[in-house]
Order: sequence, then structure tokens, then C-alpha cells
Amino acid sequence: MLRPVILPATVFALLAALTSITSVARAQEDEGGAVPRKVETAVDNGLEYLAKVQQGDGRWGSAHAPASTGLAVMAFMARGHVPGQGPYGENINKGIEALLKFQAGNGYFGGASGGSMYDHGICTVALCETYGMVDETTQPRVRTAIAKAVRVILDAQAIRKGANDQGGWRYDPNTNQSDTSVSGWQLMALRGASNAGANIPENAIKDGINYIKNRAVFGGGFSYTGSNGANPALTGTGVLALSLMGQPNMPEVRAGGDFLMKNIAQIGAGGGHYYYSVYYCSQAAWQLGGNYWTVINRQITDSLLPRQRANGSWPQGESDETYATAMAILALTVPYRYLPIYQR
Repeated sequence: MLRPVILPATVFALLAALTSITSVARAQEDEGGAVPRKVETAVDNGLEYLAKVQQGDGRWGSAHAPASTGLAVMAFMARGHVPGQGPYGENINKGIEALLKFQAGNGYFGGASGGSMYDHGICTVALCETYGMVDETTQPRVRTAIAKAVRVILDAQAIRKGANDQGGWRYDPNTNQSDTSVSGWQLMALRGASNAGANIPENAIKDGINYIKNRAVFGGGFSYTGSNGANPALTGTGVLALSLMGQPNMPEVRAGGDFLMKNIAQIGAGGGHYYYSVYYCSQAAWQLGGNYWTVINRQITDSLLPRQRANGSWPQGESDETYATAMAILALTVPYRYLPIYQR
């Protein structure tokens, strides 16, 4: 039996106000000045591509359609578009409907199309970001979906695990193992739900923070499951997760930022998990701010823009072109600050 997490509708007045800000997207500025026109053009062309390839039932992608759909919905909103309004309002509405249909009766999003807790975390984050902006008919359905999804996350974390894995998550909600990558998305989902008014148990937050902190590598960076093997993608995940969970001043966070700066050439260099890497490093750099943001953002932008195809898409990476395109857009739209979860 699912134990519901109550999301009082009154807390969404502030989020709902975001629907009035789409006209001021050009006025948003990052720490280095206005978003470059070439970046805006790349993002807008990418969104046009996503709108064209959306399937009739509202989904995007194939093998991991729930994750691709959640990322695409957030990509539109990261540029200031909102459900039911403007040129992409219906695309977002259809994407939200697809997300709701992906969810199983027990609250799990990962069972659709061979998905996993990756899909579950991404779908949960996406719905949390949309909740304050959907119409009054859709809002109760989204609220219920978020409540069920959060319960899956909390129950998966609570499974008895070994000392190295306690507090985290992995691909299956019933496993007793954990890794930094999957755990990052679940912590983002809990942060998004908390922003939306959900009452997240303090011990769940504390245990999640401790799990990520324990993946910090001596000398800087974060690892996958142990205490060695740091790389930019996992380090971006660790920095972002701890920052979003209210721990931006942890020594491990700053050491992670220094690791990214020392390994700047690896960010956006291609190879495995390219889009995952630029996405997380961009979000992490924004949380770190200052020169971290200036240097890392330049590296990511210079890597992403030449890769974009004439039709607005980014080439297939670790999943499919819709996933790649949505992740690229989310990496490039950080300075707009429209998605509440990524606020500092």
C-alpha cells in the first residue's frame, strides 16, 4: 500500500507565477553577461526539432521513452515555455500526459519500455517542475503521480543495504546496491518534490547526502560506487546533488569543482556518456559559480554548438537523438534559470 506524500496546492502560487515570465527570456543574464545569440539560436533550433519528432501519444524517444520524454518537457520549460501557452504549449501538455501514462499503478515510471530508476527519477523531476504551471484539471493528477513516485524513491532507499551502499539507489527499486549516477537523479527528484511542498523525511535527505559524500575521492572528484575512479560526469553529479541538497559549502563540493577545472579538457571531449557529462558539469558549474562557471560553461558551449546538425538535433549519444538533443539544450539553458530545481 502506498503511503501518500501530501502536496498542498497553496504552496504553488509562487511557481504558478512563473507562467507570466516567458516574455522576458531575453532579459535573463548569467554572470558573464547576456546569453550569446548563437546559443539562443542553437537552443531554439533544438526545440523546433523536438517539436517535430514528438510522437502522436506525446512521448519522445524509444528504448528509454520515459526518460527522453521527461527531459524533452524540461528542455522546453528551461527556455521559458510553459504548458498550454505559446508555440510549444501543446507539445508540453502532450508530454505531461505521456509521463502520466508511463507511471504504473505502484508509482514506478521505470517499468515502461525497459526503463529503470533513471527513468523514474527523471520523470519525477519533470512532473515536479511542471506542477505549478499546469491547469487546475491536470494539477490533481500530477500531484498524485508525484506522491506515488516519491514513495517509490523513499521505499527503494530504505531497503537494507551494506555500509557502502546505504542511502543511495541503483537501477532497480528493489536492489540492495547503489551508485552515484542513479542516486543523483533520485536526490534531484526529492529536491523537486520538496520545492513543490512535499514533506520529505529528514533522514532520507541526510542518508542521501552521506551516500554522495562517501563517493568523494581523495584529491577531488566523485566516483561511481567506490572511493576511486573519479571522472567529470560523476563529479558533476556529486557537486550538483550536494548543492541541491543544501550542502554547497561542503569541502567535497569545492574539491569537486577544482577537479573539474583540472580536468577541463575532458569535459565535452566526446567519448562515452558525452551528453550526460556536459549536462551535469554545466549544472554543477552553475552551482559553483564564479570562475568555475565561466571556464566550464565556455568549454561546454564550444563543444556543443559545432555538434548540432542542420535540422536542430544533436547526434545520437548514449541513448537516442531526442535524449541527446534535450540534454544538450538543458546544458545550454542554465543561465535562463527558469526551472526551479536548478536555482542556487
